[in-house]
Amino acid sequence: MNWSKSIGHILCWLHLLMLGCTPIQSHFYVDAQLGNDDNPGTLKKPFKTIEKINSLQLQAGNSVLFSGGQTYSGTLKLHHISGTKENPIDVSSYGNGRATINGTNSNSILADSCTWLLVKNLILSGNGRMKGNTGSGIKFRSVQNCTIDSVEASGFLWSGVKVVGGKNLRITNVFAHDNGFSGINVESDGQDAGGLEGSGGKTFHNLYIAYCVAENNPGCPEVKENHSGNGILIGGVTNGTIEYCEAMNNGWDMPREGNGPVGIWAYQSDSITIQYCYSHDNKTSAKGKDGGGFDFDGGITNSVMQFNFSANNEGAGYGLFQYYGASIWKNNSVHNNISYNDGRKNGQAGFLMWISEGSPESISDCMIENNLVVNKYGHAVSFLPGNYPGFKFRNNIFLITSHSVSFVNGIYSGATFENNRAWSTDRKIPFAFPEDPKAILTDPKISLPANDDKLPKNWKELKEMSLFKINE
Repeated sequence: MNWSKSIGHILCWLHLLMLGCTPIQSHFYVDAQLGNDDNPGTLKKPFKTIEKINSLQLQAGNSVLFSGGQTYSGTLKLHHISGTKENPIDVSSYGNGRATINGTNSNSILADSCTWLLVKNLILSGNGRMKGNTGSGIKFRSVQNCTIDSVEASGFLWSGVKVVGGKNLRITNVFAHDNGFSGINVESDGQDAGGLEGSGGKTFHNLYIAYCVAENNPGCPEVKENHSGNGILIGGVTNGTIEYCEAMNNGWDMPREGNGPVGIWAYQSDSITIQYCYSHDNKTSAKGKDGGGFDFDGGITNSVMQFNFSANNEGAGYGLFQYYGASIWKNNSVHNNISYNDGRKNGQAGFLMWISEGSPESISDCMIENNLVVNKYGHAVSFLPGNYPGFKFRNNIFLITSHSVSFVNGIYSGATFENNRAWSTDRKIPFAFPEDPKAILTDPKISLPANDDKLPKNWKELKEMSLFKINE
């Protein structure tokens, strides 16, 4: 042991004590009513404004705590700050209830190039997507090992939560409503077909979204060349999970014709799992497409949709799409899901397949099995013209309850049907399933809801749902 060095450290410490030095402050409190920015920011002498916090250089282990039940106007700006796994940087509320950060016409929280940042237990508000706001509730850019939890975000032109670039992100218990472009949107760096921030490569690694609700995000008036009004949208992600989430009544005010929004979906991503989610009553513009429940869109590979429930969407319950310019779409699975009366406007089916005409990259190899489709708009499965090699529909139940036309609709090649069960209650079509020679054509006697009021009220009720069982 180097005794001289140890004695030197002790003497230095004693010298600091004699000078009256105090430990570095770790918690900074903000109180809009009792605070003063000339205070030291302690619990007894808090700061007053967001601007004071923006002037600090936060370090690992610091917390910024806003007094609950109060509103703070402005944008909290966090740039190039780094916590650690053991000592993250926290931004939260204290006292009674949640604090509100009102971004007025901008973002409420803007974080750039930050690591180990935790934002939780806050309400974020903007002036409204049609009333001058130009930002998002939380906007993260190039973040790593960060968490967003227990946040409500509304009134923003873009998204309740918007993330561009980074890795290792958790988003949990977020209620994102009444925003423009989407409730929650995570992208890798790049641009989409309309020149907006989007995803090209699959460079955002490790994303977890759970226990979130995206409701009534109608559309972004600034987006005229692409979709808007999504519930939860991720793009450019490798290794991501969306589970126990709900999307409802989104997309109804998209300001354009053409491709449209979806409740919960992913594109240009690899190894994605969407499970135990509820997507219902989503919409699109008057002449818009899509408006569906769930979607694996262009460039999806090695991904799974399972144990989800889709109901009463204007578009199909489950879209499997490949747009022009996306990378290859391949090796995906869709199983043990339910679609109930989806596609009343677009697709008229539970499942809808589409590949853009002339697409240089194919869409292929998808196992679609053990799903239930109950539909009153004419079809169970619908194809837009194209080749779908390796699409296998196996052991599904297709039940048409009204306006029966055919179980499968469209012009396609490559897809096959095997050992499915099909039934039409109104029996106004020839009782046959020519696409599946081995189909079981008997009534499965599914327990259906007497009316839509009997459907689950939220994602938490899915687990206990007694409907849609076979009663033979």
